[in-house]
Parts: sequence; structure tokens; C-alpha cells
Amino acid sequence: MARGAGEPSAKRAKVDGVRRKEEVVRLLEEASAKGKELVRKAMEEGERLKREAEDTLAPQLCRACADIEAANLNELLKKLPPELWEKILDENLDQNDLLALVMTCRFFREKQKDLGKNVETNLKVNRLHELQESGKMVSHSLGWFQWVCDTLNILPGHEWNHDERVNGTVYEGDLLNYAVLQGSVEILRWMMEKKGWESNGDTGAWAGFSGSVQVLEYLEDKGYECNTETCQAAAGRGHLEAVRFLRGLDPPAPWDWLTCWLAAQQGRLEVFKFLRAQHPPCPWSRSGCRDVASKHGHEHIVKWIDEQEDESDVEYTDLY
Repeated sequence: MARGAGEPSAKRAKVDGVRRKEEVVRLLEEASAKGKELVRKAMEEGERLKREAEDTLAPQLCRACADIEAANLNELLKKLPPELWEKILDENLDQNDLLALVMTCRFFREKQKDLGKNVETNLKVNRLHELQESGKMVSHSLGWFQWVCDTLNILPGHEWNHDERVNGTVYEGDLLNYAVLQGSVEILRWMMEKKGWESNGDTGAWAGFSGSVQVLEYLEDKGYECNTETCQAAAGRGHLEAVRFLRGLDPPAPWDWLTCWLAAQQGRLEVFKFLRAQHPPCPWSRSGCRDVASKHGHEHIVKWIDEQEDESDVEYTDLY
């Protein structure tokens, strides 16, 4: 009788033990979940504080560093004597790059005014030829041309007549021809295909001056018809490969007596010989070419002309 009465108590004790274990497990799981939640919130709060610091303190730190650097640089630059600044600008900076310099910072602007330098950009072909001959013409990048387009007021089209041009302005055609003179197909493509600018009546001559066969090929592919001035310019600048390319077109780019005359004037013997070796040869004025070569001291041209038996001649206009 006593044994039977003890069995329910033992079962209850066992059940109670299981329940207590389950309760302990539940409490542990809840504590773990709460701990993870607290960790998550702490990490989120840490990230928030970090972002706030980056958004507020980092820019202030960058500005403070920039101010310190600018102040140090300003003090350093001020120590250079005025005559040294004048030497730097005269010997290492072309007039056409002065605008970019003075827009860099106020200090350079003040130096430009102190030295009495005019902020003028001269893209006239004669000036650019002088720079090419001197080796001082900087080859500007696509980024430079993009900066000019974003910064300056560029007038549409091209106006070659100086009397009709708006004084002190730059036309699309000016920049396009300048890119052609540099021999840059990349910049030319950006102007014509991205900006929608068009070539103009002077583009062929500028391409001849550049001597870039790649530019000539690109213009040819875009439907531009190279003219007599293209051959004249290429011959006068001594660009033999460009002359070969132009005369190899179908039909060949036109030439005239002035093509030979310019090659003689500039002392371009190899080009001169090529022009006269074609079938038929490029028209020339034998006496005119000889006279202009002699006038400019190109005795090697004079000597070669005197050795030729070809007495053909054309009437020409004395350009002097």
C-alpha cells in the first residue's frame, strides 16, 4: 500500500525537474537573445557615432589641413623675389597658358597683375607657328580643351575674317583648328562627334601645318575635302609623309606653283624633290623658287635647282 502511494510523488518530482530545466533553458535563451540585441544596438550606435564624426569632423580636419598647407605655401612663395617670378613666367610659361595659371589661386592672380602680364590667349596661326618652331608650344590634353569649353564663352561656328570677328572671343572653329594643329585625333573626335562642331575652310590648312597623317585620314573619313592650301601648308612645313598621303588620295589633293615655292622658301629639299619627281610634276616657277630660296639662305635648294635640266616654268606672283 505504501509503495503504491509513493509512485505519484516520484513522477511529480521527475516532471517538476524537467520543467525546471526547461525554464532554465528558456531563461538562458531569453538572456542570450537580449544580450545579442544589446550588442546589435551598441554596434549600430557605434556606427552612427562614427558616421557623425566622419560627416562633421573629417571635413573640418581636411579644411584645417588645407588651410595650413595653403598658408605654408603662401609664405614660401612670398619669399621668392619678384625678378625670379618674372623669370619663371617669361621662360617657362607661354602667354596662352597664363589664363589657366591665374585661375588656379589668388596668389598667382596677384603675381600676374604685379608683373603687368596681360591675360590674353592668342590662337592665331602665325603665333602658333612661332611656338612650334621654338619648341615651346605645349601639347594640350583633352582635359585642357574640356576645361576651356566649360570655362570660357565659346562662340558657335568659325569666323576667319578678322573684321567680322567679335573682339576678344574664341570660336568653336578656333579650338577645332588648334586641336588639328596639335595632331590629336582624340580631341578632334570629341569635338566633332560629341560636341557636334564642324570643320571649316581653314581646317585643311591647319591639318597640313600639323603634318599628322592620322588627322588627315580622320578628316577624309568625315568627308572633308583637302584643298590646295592643305598641300601648300604640308609642303611649307616639310611634312613629306603628309604630302605623300595627300597626293595618294583618289582624286589627289590639288596643288599649284605655290606648293613648290613654299617648300623652297622654307628650305624643305626632300619635299621639294618629291614634288618635282611626280608624274606630272608639281607646277613651279623655276626662277621664283630659286630666288626665294636664295633670299632665305637655302643654298642647298639653289644648288639642286641649278642641277635640273627641266626648264618648264609657270607665271607666278612675286609675293615680296
